[in-house]
Amino acid sequence: MNASSSLPSASAPNAPKPLGPSSSLGSLSIPPAWRAVQIALLFLVGLGAFFYFRLWNALPATEKSVTDFLGFAVLAGVVVGTTPTVATIAKSTLFEALRRRWVIGFVVFSMIVIAFSGSMTFVQLGEEQRFLQDFGTGFIIAMTILIAIFLGVTLIPPDVERRTIFTVLSKPVNRLEYILGKYLGFCLTLLLCLFVLSAFFIAVYMVFALRQNPNAWATGTASNEAATLGFQLANLAKAFVLHYGQLVVLGAMSLLLSLIVSPITAITFCFLAYFGGQMSSYWGEIAGGAEEGARTVQGPMQTVVKAVYYALPRMDHFDVRQQLVTDTLVQPFMMWKAWSSGLLYVGFLLIIAYLVFSDREF
Repeated sequence: MNASSSLPSASAPNAPKPLGPSSSLGSLSIPPAWRAVQIALLFLVGLGAFFYFRLWNALPATEKSVTDFLGFAVLAGVVVGTTPTVATIAKSTLFEALRRRWVIGFVVFSMIVIAFSGSMTFVQLGEEQRFLQDFGTGFIIAMTILIAIFLGVTLIPPDVERRTIFTVLSKPVNRLEYILGKYLGFCLTLLLCLFVLSAFFIAVYMVFALRQNPNAWATGTASNEAATLGFQLANLAKAFVLHYGQLVVLGAMSLLLSLIVSPITAITFCFLAYFGGQMSSYWGEIAGGAEEGARTVQGPMQTVVKAVYYALPRMDHFDVRQQLVTDTLVQPFMMWKAWSSGLLYVGFLLIIAYLVFSDREF
């Protein structure tokens, strides 16, 4: 299904011509009902910012950062920019992605592995639940990252190769709406895949834990007496919410790179950015860590390391598997700090993608 199939055509006496970088047709007018929904969503974003501000005031000075609130600004911008045309393109992108057999194959294969993961806990006797938790989360993270990268680099290039981009842009669709619609549809696809896998794994983990200990709802673990089964399931859900932030960032990066370099090069850079982002704390330390005894580099190499540190996304902020292993509560304010930094990064990447896409000759 192409995005052009359900978009209304522009009313013009002559056949539309392909749009150049400086020409574009105006967007359709936005219905009042749509505006009302946008206002309601903006109110919710503002309400979230207000409650986070109250929580933020109670944090120690070392945990406070004004940039935490910029994530709300990015969300508000997405709400305002999501027009009916953007929603149509997003819906079309979602259906097109789900029609790709390899995406469904990845999800089905992952569910089969998760279903039988309980039978592999013999490799860590005495810590079966810990093994299942670590294996399941790690496997889901790996599979969804593969989906995000391989699907992201193939979102826009096929439209250009099949020349359907001419049909889409000849309708009342500007290039910003096209980029945003493609990206939001991509994010919906990733959300659906992650939701299916994480919900299935949480169900498998719950059944396994209850078989191991029928009183798991009331008893904790050796590392934390308060870590009942409900506590563990809530921590797992938070971990998957944070992982979705990683997918959102990787999706924006893969979409941008697909407009600049070949798919193979884009895939390579995405993997490098992911693993390099997981080492962000290390880059920050050797670039000039403030702690006593921190390993640092000097001279021109320090400038290079600092550039790498600021250019890479902070993927390590989204990783809470250590908290899962130690049964430590995943704090909501830390979740938003990670998401806020990720949304800022996404906003920056989408702006560059729009500028690159606007300069293309279609």
